[in-house]
Amino acid sequence: MRTIFKQKLKKLVIPIFMLTCFLTFSQSGKTVTGTITGADGEPLPGASVVQKGTTNGVQSDFDGNYQIQLVSGTNVLVFSYVGFSAKEEVVGARNSIDVVLQEDAQNLDEVVVIGYGNQKKSDITGAVASVGSEELEKAVFNSVDQLLQGRSSGVLVTSASGEPGAPASIRIRGNNSISGDNSPLYVVDGIPISGSPNFNPQEIENLEVLKDASATAIYGSRGANGVILITTKRGKIGETSFDFYTNISYSTIDTPYEVLSGRDYAEYRNEANAALGSDLPFPNPEQFENQGFDWVEEIVRTGIRQEYGLNISGGGENARFFISGNMLNDEGVIINSQFKRGSVRANLDLDAWDDKLNLKFSLNGTQTQNFRSVTDSRAFPYGAGPIFNALFAEPIVPTLDFSGFTGEGIQFVNPYLEVTEQDDRDFLTNVLGNVEATLKITDKLSYTFNGGLNFRLRTRDIFTPSTVAGGLLSNAVGSSGNSRAYDYIVSNYLTYTDQFGEDHEFSATLGAEYSEFNNYGTSLNVNDFDIQLLGYDNFGVATGIPVVGSNRSQSILQSGFARFNYSFKNKYLLTATVRADGSSRFAENEKWGYFPSAAVGWRISEENFLKDNETLSNLKLRASWGETGSQAIAPYQSLSRYGTSVYSIGNSAGLAYIPQSVANPNLKWETTEQTNVGLDLGLFRNRINFTADYFVKTTKDLLQNIQIPSQSGFGGALVNFGSIENKGIELNLDALLVNSKNFQWNSSFNYTSYKTKVLELGGAQEIFGPGMGVNVYGSGHIYRPGEEFGRFFGLNAIGLIQESDFDGDGNPTFAVFRNDTQLGHWKFEDVDGDGVITNEDRKVIGNPNPDFLFGWNNDFTYRNLTLNVFVQGSIGNDLYNPVRTTLSSGLFGNESYRNQTVEWYENRWTPENPTNDIRFPSINSIIPAVANYMVEDGSYIRLRNISLRYNVPLPDKIGITNLQVFATGTNLITITDYSGFDPEVNSLDADTLRASNGGLAPGVDLAAYPRPKTFTFGVNLSF
Repeated sequence: MRTIFKQKLKKLVIPIFMLTCFLTFSQSGKTVTGTITGADGEPLPGASVVQKGTTNGVQSDFDGNYQIQLVSGTNVLVFSYVGFSAKEEVVGARNSIDVVLQEDAQNLDEVVVIGYGNQKKSDITGAVASVGSEELEKAVFNSVDQLLQGRSSGVLVTSASGEPGAPASIRIRGNNSISGDNSPLYVVDGIPISGSPNFNPQEIENLEVLKDASATAIYGSRGANGVILITTKRGKIGETSFDFYTNISYSTIDTPYEVLSGRDYAEYRNEANAALGSDLPFPNPEQFENQGFDWVEEIVRTGIRQEYGLNISGGGENARFFISGNMLNDEGVIINSQFKRGSVRANLDLDAWDDKLNLKFSLNGTQTQNFRSVTDSRAFPYGAGPIFNALFAEPIVPTLDFSGFTGEGIQFVNPYLEVTEQDDRDFLTNVLGNVEATLKITDKLSYTFNGGLNFRLRTRDIFTPSTVAGGLLSNAVGSSGNSRAYDYIVSNYLTYTDQFGEDHEFSATLGAEYSEFNNYGTSLNVNDFDIQLLGYDNFGVATGIPVVGSNRSQSILQSGFARFNYSFKNKYLLTATVRADGSSRFAENEKWGYFPSAAVGWRISEENFLKDNETLSNLKLRASWGETGSQAIAPYQSLSRYGTSVYSIGNSAGLAYIPQSVANPNLKWETTEQTNVGLDLGLFRNRINFTADYFVKTTKDLLQNIQIPSQSGFGGALVNFGSIENKGIELNLDALLVNSKNFQWNSSFNYTSYKTKVLELGGAQEIFGPGMGVNVYGSGHIYRPGEEFGRFFGLNAIGLIQESDFDGDGNPTFAVFRNDTQLGHWKFEDVDGDGVITNEDRKVIGNPNPDFLFGWNNDFTYRNLTLNVFVQGSIGNDLYNPVRTTLSSGLFGNESYRNQTVEWYENRWTPENPTNDIRFPSINSIIPAVANYMVEDGSYIRLRNISLRYNVPLPDKIGITNLQVFATGTNLITITDYSGFDPEVNSLDADTLRASNGGLAPGVDLAAYPRPKTFTFGVNLSF
């Protein structure tokens, strides 16, 4: 594998090096002189003058004078100064060029995309964060939902798996719901979409994160969890340009656990069986010296990721275009895990009728193929996943593909066969398109139509042969699922802008929107394959009774919205928004919801007493209040619903209709009320910018499923009860720390701290989260009024059972759990004092919620060399790690999964080593209950990304306008006390296949697919 790595590296690096050497030559040219001043005529000392496309540059002196000798290259000079807009001048035949630079209002007057329009940044009164394409190009991403990690305050990004193509979970300002979806709404080029985008992240021009109610209320019932606005790249006026990029990545993982092998394993199992009075399975353990399989090594490889892309853009004043294509092939670090994606985009802009009509056409087509290994540990032992299985599997078997019985006479489940013989393919085709037409009716009034389609076709086929754990008991299992989804969105709105005199500016937006969501699905599950060679290519050879299903659903959302913005003397700002939504998902009596918001701003820096302050460039106070909603439930939940079941009547099959839920004619929206207070500060011509926000967000009328008496004939009902509060602060600091002739240093830092608290549960005292593992672990989370969201809840182990814990008659003096009095086994706190350990003795044992999150991004530029260093972290959160507990417990009765760590074996409780450390119980312990020995500190600081890029100087007239080579490292260094593979894990959240969890089990690590360390080498070429 290392030889292959070196060969591919040579193929990439050597041509780049030769091309660089060929291109980096120069020749002397003429000398240009001049003076650089501001608009007020004052000279600008230290201004930068650079010959475009080269490293040739100088700085102006104290009087603003400069002198530069041109080298071979472009005939254009770029003039720049901190706090001023850059300016380009074509030299031509001139020997002297005087330049006047204008103050840069970009930080304040750049246009920010907001819902159904845009607004100057200086006029924003809500909490909005922006991430531009220049930030996104510094790292390597497979999906859009990975982009925001650590790059914006108030945004928490976690993932259930490091598997190629795995989805991420995004929370903006915490969780708003217990049973509903907490994911933000994505809006792509003005079109709200279901779920997260599937297209290539390289197509994105910028992201806007709307966080407070003032910003999100325009999206009403879909805005409670925050909104992420995505603007894709579009063509610009100029000659047609071609941008080609390619990169290759190599990924590896480190194994944190050292497990027993060969002789040590044989001696361990002999000891375990002897303690139970059983025969020794390995009479001669010496024969296994230096033998045995390291199953993790057998299923892991060096991952290789390859990406190729081409962007073509250009156009004139009346027509502009952007066309892109991208191919991605990501082979993961676990054998047979692979993610492929092909993506094409075409964006076209047309101006007609003397620029009175603007048309924007956007079309994206994406196809992904995800070849998956079983990467989760939900059902133990047969659905535990390859990493979990590889750690526990017996190392002493005859061959790599062995599938017989172990030395202890137990059916062996081979982790290598699990990843090589199981076939799990997930195919997705996504077409996303929209047409936006803006008609300028008058200079002040415009009309916009935006119509979009989001089509998704997904097929997932799985075949699990009888040699693999999941198919062992059923003589192979096959399943096939197909789904189609069509979303149609049409919005129409008028925008009016006007100004009265010099002091009054206002704009108003009034619109209506229609959204329709259609879903179709079919499924097939079969088992008992006498012929397994064909896999899922022929399910017809299965002799088991097939289970066939199909479904269809439709929901409609009709909306009206209005927004009013007002500015007085460019100092005092007001924004007011209201939206009305009518959803078919809710009950007849509660179809409509109304969501108002209001915000004010005061630009103190525009007051006369600060306006001419040379230090203070910008100072603005913001305050907002508003309500948003959530309709994140499936259609028909307010109605009486029935399921079906097949039963036998003699030799015939009958169909039964079974009540599932009772109707609720008053089912209504979850409503989130949010108050935000913010401060924007700019110093030294906006060379330093600071933003602070404090928010309080309360969600009421939570959508919850309740159980009703069985004699009613129904299983349950969906009702509104309970409330949650999120409260926190967000800080952002951006600074240009150094700006000298040849060196610049830009740094940005963001900090987020918030707490999510359950206020009330509609009279219920507590709600428990889902179980962490079928057959093994129970529920480990609790939700109580007045307490934080999702705290860890379980037994509290206070030590190991010692000889001194028994009286003279041999009776235990401690509270007994499951009748277990074995020396060296766990001893638990008797919380209720009844002398027996039961569920009533559980208590809060940890907290998955971090104290704070942060991201620190730095760009160092020296001439044509740029170094980006991005550090991200989470501090103060706990993690459940039942994997380490089970690997260090001497667990008894665990099928063929009986291996343990070397650390446990060397430190376990024995009569000779009567330790009281709960991490090292004695041999043959019972199945561990959820308890504090599973809880670890999950805090981490990670070098998320480090990228070194070099812009190769190019001679003139070769047709290449830019050549950049780069090397990037991802996840290279992680500082943490966590003992598992990765502290950035959330096994029971973020996976769309586990939506039923509702995010109620955060902070659990069940040996998910590890997040790898990655080294990337690439080239960007423009011509």
